[in-house]
Amino acid sequence: MAQKKIGIACGINPLPALKAKSWVIGAASDSDQQVEVVESAVELPLEAPTDRIALGDRKITAFLAVRELERAGCDAAVLPDIKSMPFLAEVQQEVQIPVVSLFEALVAKVKTGAVKKIGLLGKALPVEFYEKLFDDALEVIHPDEALLAVFAKVQNPCEGLRKYGLTPEFNELLLKAGEKLVAEGAELLIPNCTQMARFAEELRLEGLPVEDILKDAADIAVLKTPVKRPKPFKVGMIGGLGPAATVDLYDKIVKATPAKIDQEHIKLVVEQNPQIPDRTACLLKGGEDPTLALFNCAKRLEEDDCDALIVPCNTAHAFLPYLERFIRIPFINMQQAALDEIKAKLGDKARIGLLATTGTVQTGIYGKKAEAMGLPMFTPGAENQERVMAAIYGPKGAKAGFTDGVCREDLLAGAEELVREHGCNCLILGCTELPLILDESDDFEVAGAHVVVIDPTAALARKVVKTAEASFEKTGVR
Repeated sequence: MAQKKIGIACGINPLPALKAKSWVIGAASDSDQQVEVVESAVELPLEAPTDRIALGDRKITAFLAVRELERAGCDAAVLPDIKSMPFLAEVQQEVQIPVVSLFEALVAKVKTGAVKKIGLLGKALPVEFYEKLFDDALEVIHPDEALLAVFAKVQNPCEGLRKYGLTPEFNELLLKAGEKLVAEGAELLIPNCTQMARFAEELRLEGLPVEDILKDAADIAVLKTPVKRPKPFKVGMIGGLGPAATVDLYDKIVKATPAKIDQEHIKLVVEQNPQIPDRTACLLKGGEDPTLALFNCAKRLEEDDCDALIVPCNTAHAFLPYLERFIRIPFINMQQAALDEIKAKLGDKARIGLLATTGTVQTGIYGKKAEAMGLPMFTPGAENQERVMAAIYGPKGAKAGFTDGVCREDLLAGAEELVREHGCNCLILGCTELPLILDESDDFEVAGAHVVVIDPTAALARKVVKTAEASFEKTGVR
């Protein structure tokens, strides 16, 4: 029999959490299930200076506790804190582990029509919360001033149930309060304070119709364990290769996304590391190897729960085979994205000219893929290849912050040779700095011809968006 892990956030309300734990163990025992209870001890900060900060403290503490339980491999989490229920959906939005609401069973009961009128034992949450929770499907009795005074005394964090437990005095006060609510027509009493919920069993034995919300949540967690929320798609970008190219790729992903509001855009993490050694210098001149720096960035992004990785640097793709042996998530390959688009646009008629760093040319990261696809590819001769390199690395080149003038003239010299000498009808801007100089186009005039200009950065952006949209279609979660 498989063992379930049920997590309990104990730090916010330790004593009610102990009660919830006992109910989880009891539910497991009664159902003959193998259950391991995992506790999180993340505690609320003390003495918040304002109510708004206190609310922020509670939200963040609840989230940290649930995230800790998720990382511990729990199948479900119980958050035994009534004051956390109004923002439970916000917590759930940030995690995949299902967080069981203390009121889930109660809501189901109300939907059956079994209950028409309830009374609230306590004043942790306003009556309006419950009216909204039940969508006006029942009547909620508004406690009068006398009842509110009783609840204030019993709930007092320094002198109430939290400190002394269910003393004879508090027991009598709650019995009288419950009897008054029943006399006013309440068919069911809801603990509106987590400390009161802790004593629901004792109050039920006294004859009060109290809903045991801690037991309800424990039963659901163990017996009807909800399924995990699908994971939203998130892409990780190894950035800084160079910084302007990183910004360019992110900008193109945003522009390629069919979003009408902020929330419809793609989750994306950038691990920005401009100190990664130069890839071309390593490949051509025996310079410092960037493999470990690239791997460290990729590993950080993997550990941040990214689903795919991208690198806005053509030459860096020469090092991906070394990384992919140790990284579990896939890279979306920039060269393949560009070549797939060329194939779709021009088919077998494509004659491709590659404008790229000498390192990219020599590694064959474009040429080998093009050959495998049956697409002829050409590169400039030595003189114009030097000019392409100057357009990227020169004192007036793109890496120095220039996008027009000498760098454009140098790049066009290479383009003209490819079109004139080799009859290329498609040019690949095979370095992420080059689209900063020359725009992507389906009809670019050069050397008396009209050619397609492909920006691999834009092609990669479109592939990222397509991948993310496919994930959303499958899971329904962004």
